Order: sequence, then structure tokens, then C-alpha cells
Amino acid sequence: MKFKLLLFLLTILSFPEVFGQFVVKGKVRDTSGGQPIPGVSVSVNESKGTITDSDGFFDIQSDKKVDVLKVSHLGYATQLLNISDASQFVEISLSQSAGQDLGEVKITSKYYKEYNLNTVSSALRLQSPLINLSQNIQEIGSEVLYDQAVFNMTDGVTRNVSGVIRQEVSNNLGPYMFMRGGMVSTLRNGIDLTPIYRGPVPEDAAIIDRVEFIKGPSGFMNNIGDPAGTFNVMTKQPTGGRHYSVNAMLGSWDFYRASVDLDGLLDKKGKLRYRLNVMGMRANSFVNTDFNKRLLVAPVIKYLISDQTTVSIEYMFQKFSYAMMSPIVMAPDSFGSLPNDFTINEKSLDPYKVSDHTGFLTFTHSFNKNWSATARGSFMRNQLEGIYMWVTGVNTANPNILLRNPKYDLNRATVFSQQVFVNGKIKTGSIDHQILGGVDVNQKKFIADSYVSYDTQTNDAGVSTLTYYPLDILNPGLGAQIPDYHTPGGIHNGNTNQKINYYSIYAIDELAFFNNKLRLTLGGRFTAVKTNNIVSKVETKSEDQKVTPRLGLSYSLTPNLSFYLLYDRTIVPQTGATVSGDVIKPLTGVNHEIGIKKNWFDSRWNTTLALYKIKRANIVSTDPDNILYRIQVGETSSKGIDLDIKGEIVNGLNIVINYAYNDSKVEHDVNTALIGMRTPMYVKHVQNTWINYELPSKMLNGFSVSLGYQYQAGRGERYVTAAPKEIPDFFRMDGGVGYQIKKFKVNLIVNNLLNKHLIATPWYRSGLYYWVPQASINGRLSFSYTF
Repeated sequence: MKFKLLLFLLTILSFPEVFGQFVVKGKVRDTSGGQPIPGVSVSVNESKGTITDSDGFFDIQSDKKVDVLKVSHLGYATQLLNISDASQFVEISLSQSAGQDLGEVKITSKYYKEYNLNTVSSALRLQSPLINLSQNIQEIGSEVLYDQAVFNMTDGVTRNVSGVIRQEVSNNLGPYMFMRGGMVSTLRNGIDLTPIYRGPVPEDAAIIDRVEFIKGPSGFMNNIGDPAGTFNVMTKQPTGGRHYSVNAMLGSWDFYRASVDLDGLLDKKGKLRYRLNVMGMRANSFVNTDFNKRLLVAPVIKYLISDQTTVSIEYMFQKFSYAMMSPIVMAPDSFGSLPNDFTINEKSLDPYKVSDHTGFLTFTHSFNKNWSATARGSFMRNQLEGIYMWVTGVNTANPNILLRNPKYDLNRATVFSQQVFVNGKIKTGSIDHQILGGVDVNQKKFIADSYVSYDTQTNDAGVSTLTYYPLDILNPGLGAQIPDYHTPGGIHNGNTNQKINYYSIYAIDELAFFNNKLRLTLGGRFTAVKTNNIVSKVETKSEDQKVTPRLGLSYSLTPNLSFYLLYDRTIVPQTGATVSGDVIKPLTGVNHEIGIKKNWFDSRWNTTLALYKIKRANIVSTDPDNILYRIQVGETSSKGIDLDIKGEIVNGLNIVINYAYNDSKVEHDVNTALIGMRTPMYVKHVQNTWINYELPSKMLNGFSVSLGYQYQAGRGERYVTAAPKEIPDFFRMDGGVGYQIKKFKVNLIVNNLLNKHLIATPWYRSGLYYWVPQASINGRLSFSYTF
């Protein structure tokens, strides 16, 4: 019935009327060869805009008379054209100009939203339009996140990409996203800043320009990642203009949030540019005793040394304070058998405290119109300290009495990363080459005092035992006083010290045949990795070297329809130690993929269909007898289908629809009972829909409505198990209304409209069912003013 209702709404909303619209259509070509230029930014009246499709065509709608057309593209001289008759088809020729800096185009048309971006960011190092790339890459713009009232990377971003789900344990400490049978690797501005354990901390929406999901290995970026794929967060950068905005959000359970985005110039010539984002947030929770406080400060300075050379420096500081690492609960009966506001936490516990520092220094230089170089250095330092309550197994004397014991964590993670790469174009006979080559270097360190059960006592026999704080789930009586604790002597006296150092050298050539209809990608990486692990006085070291090839093929059946094949491999260094001190081998993976992409109606919307098969070897798991140690268990395989549809279907109707089928299982394991079982965080079917409709009526000018749902069926547990428990399907419906007039926007979103009792990240162990409860019906009201 729910799906029939959504289909009915989609049908009646698919016939908008346009009142008082001015339309400008045209085509952009290169002056030197007359070839169409895709991805060109075209704006009217310095505000509303779009980008050209793969044939160079564009189509802009404006509710005001069009006077000036601005056309700009990286590597070309910007043009300003006066428009006297908007009904005429405009032919535009751009001249190449080395080092041309492309300003940001703000799309604020009543009927157009950036749901379909069509291009990849410069951080992905690629120069081809999305439709021509031999890989499934999904882009999520900041406008989608605003419409969905998303405030950071853990807050619903996954619904916009096929097959992506989250493990919602340690919710404030990292994204923990899964797809295609594995955990997705993370990048920020194209840099590997992922700590060895936990993180990176979720990026706040205030600094997100776009999020890019790369399905499968990304040998052009960094092959130190799971073969499932990678996501990259691009932070906001100076645009070269003057834009200022203030945003506020109010929500259920005393949710208050405010942010400021300042984008401007520091000199009259426009060579010294800045961007500053500041955010503060405070919220309670649907869970008793929980709260969350956040602060973000993120300045960026960019200097245009010349038309060919730029340098920028960026710093980001995030500080968190929150009551619980995660609202995990447990019960002896079944999943979801407790109210969603139940908690095992105590107010007497000090809050978790996290500080996170990130910095980037980037240098770019264009030698000429065909060759450019980029060098970037970055660092990340994150420190966490906190205490949480935990229950490790069923109380055999009375299963309804949870035997809680406080655990202590003190973690410090640091990452230093450096990269240098070169992009170039050459021609050999009738073959065009796009060349990418470079070096990636990375140093990771993690020191900690983790999983410390500090509250103990000595019994009459002189044996040290845990101190328990019983809690009756049928009649919970919170109020226990838990003693405070800090690691004696500080972080360097902890039980864990781990290091990973690696460097990687790579070269990739995309060869274009038959006027760029057929594209063959050949590439490879050499990666050398060293690890050193000391865990509770057990030390292991390892050194590995591996060559990982990449082969891609893409063919344009038409300029807006392409077919691709991909073969790519990856290597993932793994830290930790076994009880016996054996070396942990790196995870290796291989991906085979075939797909088809289609741009529809002047690239207003796009569809991507992909079929994949992935193998993983040297899988590592937590030792069930001692959580501090690891065991190397075996191999897994996954295969499936991804389908993504997004963009403006008709005037005013913007959608994100995706579906994923996944079949992932254990192929080999030291525990033979697990062979054939489902992989961790397995979900067989994932289907998401989001619809945003700008009402066309003059009486409702500026109003929009939104409706969406998230659906998961065939769900697995957090860990592999030989006797899987039945887990209920997940269905959550959200909806809202919005209003925009000139520079002011307001948006109301209500999540979990049906007020369903939902759970996430379930698992069963030692006689207890564990899960993370989800919020009941709740709302968020957002305000935004740009000046």
C-alpha cells in the first residue's frame, strides 16, 4: 500500500505547468577544433545556471528576463554575452586559456536544483565527464542535503546512493558505511586521512560542497581501500565572488544548530580569496540521558600567484561532547523488544570528548593548456576520551537483569599524507591520450588505552573481578554513581601502539579512439606497505609490496549513452596482532564490473546500471576470546546489481531513486561452520526514493513538497554467525515542505512519518540480542538567508 501511494503521488506530480518562464538554449564549442565542450558552467543574470551536457548543449530557465549570459570552464577564457532575444538559439565558442580559474555557479532557479551534477571534482584527478568514465561514480550535491535536512555524514546521506548502509555503532566517531559486501573507504578532498581505527569523524554539512561515491576500487585515486568502494567529501572552497549565508535549524528534543558561510576576497584584484565556515550545535536525544554538543571552525585561504599557479591552505577544527558513544541496547528475548528510548547509560558518567584537527596545503600549476601538476600535503589529528556502560553476556541467574560494567577509551590517531600528480593530454596519430601519474605517501599512527574495564574489586580468594551495576530491563532504575577514571600517566601508557606507512606510485592512460567514442583505460600501481603493532605487549611487524593493475573500457553508443567494463584490484594494510603474535596479512581484492549510463533530456537526469563481482582475501576479524586481538579468517565474495536514477525528470520534479541487490557470503574461514554464511552488515535488497517538487502554481509560488522512504529487506547481523537470527525489514518514510523567496529559504522535514519502531546494526552474541534503536517521529525546521 505504501508503494502504491508513492506511485500515485509521483504520477500526479509529473505534470507541472510553467508560468512566466524565460528559456535560453544554446551550444558551446571549442574555437580551435569546433568540438562541443561538456561540463561548461552557464549562468544568467549572475545567479541562475546549469552546465552543458556531453554534446555541449545547455538549457536554462529563469523567472526573470535574461540580460547577461556568463560562460566559464576550467582551461578556457570566461565570456559574458548580452542577450537581447532569449528565444534565439545561442552558439558560443570558447578560447582555451591555460590556468583559467573556474568560479562557482550558484543554481537558484525556481525549477532547477543540483540533483544531477554530471561532473566529478578535481580531487578525483580525472578529466572526463562522468558518462565517459569506465566506473560507477555517484555525486551528491549540497542542495540535496539541504532538502533532506542532513547535518553531517552520518545523518542520512547514504539514502542517495544505491546499496549504501551504515553501521550505527560509535555513531559520532566515523561514518562506517557498507556497500557491495564491504566497508567503504573514506577520503577528504581526495586525500586518505582515514585513521587506523575509528574515523574519520563525520564531516559536518556546513563544510560539505559535494560527496562522491566511487563504486569498486579507485586505482586512479588510492588503492589502499576496500574493493567495495570509496567515498570522497569535497569541502567548500573560495569561489572568487562574494557570497555570505546564515543558516539555522531547530528540531525535536531541543535540537539547535546555527552556521555561517563567508566567501569573499581579501584584496581588490581578487587574487587573495577566503572561505570561512563556523557551526555550533546542541541537542538532546530520543534516548534518555543522551546529548550532543558540536563546534566547527573551518577557514580556507587561496592565493592566485598567476594565471597558471595557485596555492591554498585549509584548516578544520571540530570539537564534540556527547553522553554516549552509541545508544546500543541489549535484551535476552529478541531484536527491538525494548522501547526505543531505553538506555543502559548513566548520567553520572562524564561525557565523551573528541577534538579533531585537519589541515591541507595545496599547490597547482598549469604548464600550458594540456599539462598541469598538483601537490598536496595534509594532516589529521584526533583525540577521544570517554567512558561507556557495557553488557558482555546474558545473566544466567536472571536474564532480565543486565550486568553492566563501565569501559574506558582513550585514543589518539594521527595521519600525515602527501601526494603529487600530473594530468596531461597528448595525441599519437588518431589516438587521444589523457594521462595521469603520481605518487601517494601516507603515515598513520594510533596509540590508545582501549576497552579498559577499570571498575574492579578483589574477592575473598584474592581474585580481581568486575564490579557490576545491575539494571532490570522490566523496571529500569537509573541513578547509579559510576567512579571516574583516567589512564595513569596519560595516553603513552596505553595498551595499543600501531603504525602504518605506505607509498604508492601509479600511472594511468585513457586512450580515446574514433573521435572519443571508444575509450580504453590502462593503468597500474606499485604499493609498498610497512606496519608495526604493539597490543598488550604482543608485537608484530609486516612488509608488503604489490602491483595492482587497472583496466577499463567505455564506449559511447550515443553522446548520451555509454557502456563500460572495469577490472581493478586493491590492497588494504591491516593492523592488529594475534594472540600468538602472527603477522596480519593485508586484505586484497579484485572487482569485475559491467555497466551502462544514460543522460536524459539535456543531462537533466541520469541513470546508471551496474553489475559487479568482488573477491576479498585475508579477511580479519576480532578474536572472540579477546577483543584486543585479531584473527585472520579467510575469504568472501559478493555479487550484485546497482541502479541509480537522479535529477530533474520534468520541470520542478527532482528525484533520487536507487535500488541495490547484493549477494555476499563467506567463501573460506578458519571456522568451517561459517562457510556460506552472510558477510557482516549484509542487506539483500536496499531501495530508496526521494522526491522534491517545486509547485508551479502562481498562488503557491516558491513552495515545494518532499517525500521519500528508505527500505531494507533481507538484513544480516553485524558479525558473521553460523546460526543467523531473523531481523525485521526496515522501512522509514519522511516528508516535508519548503519555501523560497529571493535570498531566503525555509524547509520543514518530518522523519519517520509513520512513527515505526525501527532498529539498526543488530547482532546476537553470548545469549543477548544487541541493536541500535532509531528515533521515533521527529521534525527539523531549517532557515537559510544568503546575501
